[in-house]
Amino acid sequence: MKLLVPIKMVPNPTLPVRMSRDTATPQKPDLKDIPLVINPFDENALEEAVLLREAQIASNVTVISVGPDSWVSEMRTALALGADKAVHIPCDKQVSPLTIAKCIKQFIALEDIQLILCGRQGVDADNGSVGPMLAALLGWGQATFVSKLSVNGNLATVKREVDGGTQELTLPLPAVITTDLSLNTPRYASLPNIMLAKRKPLETLSAQKLGVELTHELEIIKYQTPPPRPPTTRLNSVAELESILSKKGFLS
Repeated sequence: MKLLVPIKMVPNPTLPVRMSRDTATPQKPDLKDIPLVINPFDENALEEAVLLREAQIASNVTVISVGPDSWVSEMRTALALGADKAVHIPCDKQVSPLTIAKCIKQFIALEDIQLILCGRQGVDADNGSVGPMLAALLGWGQATFVSKLSVNGNLATVKREVDGGTQELTLPLPAVITTDLSLNTPRYASLPNIMLAKRKPLETLSAQKLGVELTHELEIIKYQTPPPRPPTTRLNSVAELESILSKKGFLS
């Protein structure tokens, strides 16, 4: 079984983001001093794919990314984390999630992929749409927000986070699964694996060869910082809390 893990690079979420002070254009985040890292949800997807290969359920793990040439170094990191091969589709401009899904679909037409593991969303835009769009384009089954995964033959059994708790589903392969942070704990890239990653294949595949036009159908009107939180009030007892909630109509 061959696995595919789409990944993207995002500004390091552990570092604070400030808004640009340029008043000549619409305000936007100032990201020039923030390094790019693999999207955290994608790291969970990659870790799960590597675990499936280590359990001899899968034979090969490929990562694919649609983005600028500056992403290649982090794709090498994905190889150091256990991927067998990386495929880079160069794109020096912002494109829509649908365009990314179309590129991946066309790549799958060239490969024998049985399972696609995606991060549930990118932490930069929080769209969470590439995985579901890809499943729709392929006509494959999908499971989103997965916190536990097991594969037995041509069936995948998952537990996914829902409003009421967890839901267990079984779906046939091939399928698209989007992973949650609770699925696993991603490993760190060891020095020997970093050196080994330099010898692993990293292919470049143009969108033109795939027959996909790189377009961006979404328009961001503006960015704005969240409003400040209202001041908090310290209560001295549960009875005082119940009194406030009762006055606001939350308690009958």
